[in-house]
Amino acid sequence: MATKRINLSFSIDREDDAKVYSVLSAQKYKTDYVIKAVLSYIGERDKGFDKEIVKQAVKEAIAECGGITTENKGKENDSCIQHELPDDIFDMFDNL
Repeated sequence: MATKRINLSFSIDREDDAKVYSVLSAQKYKTDYVIKAVLSYIGERDKGFDKEIVKQAVKEAIAECGGITTENKGKENDSCIQHELPDDIFDMFDNL
């Protein structure tokens, strides 16, 4: 069984480095802790979007801005009521 070693250096002058160094120093089983942390981070980052969560978020956003009405049904184009969706809804998609 091959064992590989990685040497890490932390600059205690940098806030993030100091925090991570402190957390790792407190761990009894550092290798196991790092393995679980990295795999958890990768798993969260690579997790695909849950379609139902996105659908529910869109429904809630549309409901908050007044919903989508059927008032335009059967009317001529000139008399259609225009509902403008707020930019927040589009910003939400940009941030996904």
